[in-house]
Amino acid sequence: MIKPNKLTIGVLAFFFLFSTKATAGNKNHQRTSTLDKKLQGLAETMLDCKQGSIVAIDPRTGEIKCMASNSFFNDAVNRSIGMAYSPGSTFKTAQALTLLSEHIVNEKSEYGCKEGFWRGNVHIGCHKHPSPMSMANALAHSCNAYFCKGFMAMLSNRNYKSKNEAIDKWFSYMQSMGLGVSLGVDMPGEVAGEMPNSALMWRMFKGRWNEQTIMWVGMGQGEVQATPLQLCNLAASIANRGFFFTPHIHRYNVKDELYRKYNEKHVTKVNAKAYQVVIDGMRRAVKAGTCADINTPLFDICGKTGTAENPGDDHSIFIGFAPMNNPKIAVCVYIENGGFGAEMAAPMAKIIMEQYLEGKLCEASQQKVKHWSEYIIVPN
Repeated sequence: MIKPNKLTIGVLAFFFLFSTKATAGNKNHQRTSTLDKKLQGLAETMLDCKQGSIVAIDPRTGEIKCMASNSFFNDAVNRSIGMAYSPGSTFKTAQALTLLSEHIVNEKSEYGCKEGFWRGNVHIGCHKHPSPMSMANALAHSCNAYFCKGFMAMLSNRNYKSKNEAIDKWFSYMQSMGLGVSLGVDMPGEVAGEMPNSALMWRMFKGRWNEQTIMWVGMGQGEVQATPLQLCNLAASIANRGFFFTPHIHRYNVKDELYRKYNEKHVTKVNAKAYQVVIDGMRRAVKAGTCADINTPLFDICGKTGTAENPGDDHSIFIGFAPMNNPKIAVCVYIENGGFGAEMAAPMAKIIMEQYLEGKLCEASQQKVKHWSEYIIVPN
């Protein structure tokens, strides 16, 4: 058995949890950790024998409640902030918010799906589901055809002067949601990820591109990369219906020089009405969609699964928040080579939510934690 490496965040978490003297600037202002000891331990247990990360944020404050990272290699990388991955279908939430805000689609707009998306000889498969679908149901069932077509419709829309203007407008929405830029978390090692804009398109294609060239971006593949912290923050901004606080792992006294930075609201460019459609779709995903297995009577979960294509086995991803109204926790789980998002990432996220909101786990959840802790996934 290959034993994973917990060198990075395991050590940091221990330090932050038990040190109450993590200070900077004015030494009279002590900074305590925001991490929840039980939640952090639970996340680390489930990540045992796997490579990936689990992040949880309180959307009301931006406080990071758990940030667990695990690796099979001695790479000393905090995978929550130091690795940018394909976000897979979790990215469809940000895509939907942009398309709705730019009036490319509305909540009733439908696109057909014939066992996936077809364009010439190109075929992108999809889950079996009714067709055509509205936006909320397309999110619930993670329809690839809907989001590829919607994204292409924006890039070719004549309301923009050019494809470059269209992609830059799209990019500005992503930046406002904390994607493609460093968030500024109070830890070293954060990377920015990547979102395509006209400058990147020029570097890659020398101007020889169109909506078909990057249509995979519509479903969270291709030229998009995000860190698990960014994806968790995206879930937090949706939970808040349009704003987020810079995620942070320390609490800052009002007299601390960094207090303002970590207590300032960042408002997205997204139209407020778009959030209701996306939240409806995320709730439907849990009630009767791609992650229906994590539905619980304890609290209303809103979620979005993702499965990122990879040269080896696919990565398993989930983002979500709970409860639907007055949310208290947002979660991202990213398991490398873990398969479908619904199979591993989603049930792990539900367990994190249960521990945080209920203060304990039911017996069935405890058994699942034991199962996950012993489940080995060797990266490939």
